[in-house]
Amino acid sequence: MLKNYFLKLSDREAGPYSEEQVSQLFADRQIDRNTPCRVAPDGAWKTIDDLLPMLKYGTQLPNPTSSVVRSEDPPIYNYSSTPPRLPHGKVSADMRIAIVDLDLPFVSILKLVFKWMAAVFLVSLCFIPVAMLLIFAVMAIFGTLIGGMFSGIHHP
Repeated sequence: MLKNYFLKLSDREAGPYSEEQVSQLFADRQIDRNTPCRVAPDGAWKTIDDLLPMLKYGTQLPNPTSSVVRSEDPPIYNYSSTPPRLPHGKVSADMRIAIVDLDLPFVSILKLVFKWMAAVFLVSLCFIPVAMLLIFAVMAIFGTLIGGMFSGIHHP
């Protein structure tokens, strides 16, 4: 089922718009990440960033219409812009972060996994000898204690 969205443009409600229409408005820079938006018919007002988080990455946007966007305009997905305010101005332990999608090439993921495996191997090489020394030390201590207990026993 396709969702429809209402937008708050120039202090008035506009819509309903389909997700594709909202994406086109975003690509044309007529709206941005902080534009108030709600799901039709009775959704709560949130931002575009809250309801359609993938738009900010620009990877799945339609081509902008040439009459609206000029080449000197800055990109709408500006990472230096201030993030929206958190509710009540503080972070609480019950707030959740959801990773929706990782848009990475397959080769980059393979490199990441290889680097992780190399790091695990190097850490293992460092800690296995230390762990073995600790185990031998504990065994020597217990062996000495047990040997000392049995040394006092005389056989008839």
